[in-house]
Amino acid sequence: MSYKISPIRAFKDNYIWAIHDDVNVIVVDPGECIPVLQFLQEQRLSLVGILITHEHADHIGGVNELIAKFPNVQVFGCGYQQYNDFDSFKLPELNLTCQVINAPGHTDNHVLFFVGDAHLFCGDVLFSFGCGRVFTGDFIAAFESLQKIKQLPTNTLIYPAHEYTQANLNFTLQTDKGNISYYQVINDEVQTRLLTDDISLPTILANELKYNLFLRTDDVNVQDIISSKCGFQISDRFDCFVALRELRNNY
Repeated sequence: MSYKISPIRAFKDNYIWAIHDDVNVIVVDPGECIPVLQFLQEQRLSLVGILITHEHADHIGGVNELIAKFPNVQVFGCGYQQYNDFDSFKLPELNLTCQVINAPGHTDNHVLFFVGDAHLFCGDVLFSFGCGRVFTGDFIAAFESLQKIKQLPTNTLIYPAHEYTQANLNFTLQTDKGNISYYQVINDEVQTRLLTDDISLPTILANELKYNLFLRTDDVNVQDIISSKCGFQISDRFDCFVALRELRNNY
C-alpha cells in the first residue's frame, strides 16, 4: 500500500481520518480546522481533498476554514454531490479510487466512502460493537444501510468517526451476559490499547460480523437475548434491530 491512514484527534472522541502519502493528504470529516493544520505542519503535507460523510457540526465544522486556507482543495460527499450506490471518483494525487455508498438513517443523506481495496470510512453509521443513533427516525433505512456494509469484503477495515468502542463493549457485555467469555479477549485488547493512549480503531468487518450485535440481528440467539431484555418475543431481524437500538439508547 503506497498510502497511510492516520487518525487526527478532535473534540472529546472524534477522529478525523487522514489518507496520505509523503506529500499529499485527504481528510475525512474535519470537524475542526486546527488539528488538521497541526497535522499538515507536523507531517509536511499538502491538503488536496476533503471527504464528508454527513453534515453534523462535529464532522464539517472545519471545512470552510480549510477551504479558505486551501482554495484549490477538492471536496467530495454529503452536501457537495449526489451519488448512486457505488458511484466512484478518482483521488489522483494518491492514485486511489473511492466508491460512495448511500447510507441514510443516522441522517437522511449520510454516505460511506470505500477507498482503495478495503478501507471504509463510515462516519456515524457503524461503530466497533455498535451503530449510530437513528436521528431521522427511519429505522428501515438505518437497518438497510447496515445490510449494505455486511455485504462488503470481510477483510474491509472500518474507520468510524468516534472512539466509542469501550462504551459499546460495556453495553454488549451487559446485554449478552451469558457469553462474556466470547467477548473477553477482544475486550482485554481494547482496554490495553486505550490505557496506553492508543486507539481501538480501525476495526475489521470480519470481527464486527462476529461480535457486533447490530450486525447479528438475524441470529436466533441474539433475537432470544433481546427478547428476554424487552419482555416480548422477537423473531425478525429488523424488529430485533429496532429493539436493540432502543436498548442502547437507554443504556
